[in-house]
Amino acid sequence: MRSGICAAIVAATALFSLSSATADQPAHFMSVRMDGVEGRQGPGADQRVAWLYQRAGLPVMVLAEREGWKRVRDPDGDEVWMRSEDLEARRTVYVREQATLRRTARANGQVVAYLMPGVIGAVTRCDGDWRRVAVGGRIGWVQNASLWGGECAGLDQATRP
Repeated sequence: MRSGICAAIVAATALFSLSSATADQPAHFMSVRMDGVEGRQGPGADQRVAWLYQRAGLPVMVLAEREGWKRVRDPDGDEVWMRSEDLEARRTVYVREQATLRRTARANGQVVAYLMPGVIGAVTRCDGDWRRVAVGGRIGWVQNASLWGGECAGLDQATRP
């Protein structure tokens, strides 16, 4: 009887420590540091590799953290665990649908470039629902509806006069 109670206490403690290690926190974005980053089914090198991410700079949403690992969601909606050291704080966005890069944050702004789905760019600023993005040496503004990872938390906010 006593060993059953002890086992139940140990199991409850383990469950509590697991849930507190992955406790809800505000989601934030980071990017994949290099090509060839493994996304695993669980937090640990012994867990099965679910995906091999071949795009440095790919934005991911960090959902939880645990002992040197981060649970992330990629632009396709897949959730995996990555080593913390395989991610960087640099903010990027993923173009979900064809988009126009404009010189100003206005629908009638001069066209700088047309961006195809799958393009990744650095994002540094918000102005309403526009994001300032740098892609292939060109810098301009894109409407956030065409992007994944363009939430403003952690980015500079533009103020209009």
